[in-house]
Amino acid sequence: MFSSILGSQRVSKTLIEAGEKVFYKKNTTIASPGEIIDKFYYILKGRVLCIEYSPEGNEKIEFILEDGSIFLESNLLFDVPAFTYFKAVEDSYIIHLSKNKLMELILNNLDISLFIMESLTKKFFSSMSRIEELLFHDVEWRICNLFISMAKSYGIETENMIKLNFKISHQFIGHLLGINRITSIKIIKKLKGMNYIEQIDGYYYIKDLNGLEQYQARKKIK
Repeated sequence: MFSSILGSQRVSKTLIEAGEKVFYKKNTTIASPGEIIDKFYYILKGRVLCIEYSPEGNEKIEFILEDGSIFLESNLLFDVPAFTYFKAVEDSYIIHLSKNKLMELILNNLDISLFIMESLTKKFFSSMSRIEELLFHDVEWRICNLFISMAKSYGIETENMIKLNFKISHQFIGHLLGINRITSIKIIKKLKGMNYIEQIDGYYYIKDLNGLEQYQARKKIK
């Protein structure tokens, strides 16, 4: 399964040095639907959400983009306007690169070409995994999968537990998985009762990662 959390790709220093480092304050919208994309974005430090809204105004988080991620690369390469929002959810430093400069680097640097291909491929497989989750797994399996993925991306070993060093709310979980808040509260309460997870001072802790993985594995396919 490919996660919706994208980051930590190795990138050539050439790409970083060829661009301009730009600061985005927390809660700044970086790109909006319909916007013409004229630059390449690489997250040097920070966190960006890719967000889509339904006609009814319901929010859906498509990707969480971390340090080392790039975004809107396909829109830039194929001259396609942005179709989702990209928002910095913490103070972020992002490298900007013009399309001409990016094309020059792709043509002359194999590492950068592979880096772009890796990003596009990860996003494709991540999207396919999301479709598979919806088709073949129930909501409880998907919430378990989210906590397992976050443990691997944000987990810090502490006092025989794994602390998720990223505060998430029931609403955030709902926006990421496309479920309502009441459902997420009900399932999280169940997982707490089974001693798989705990919440302390707003942070989630995975108390038994192996147990959570085994419980998820026992869940039947739809």
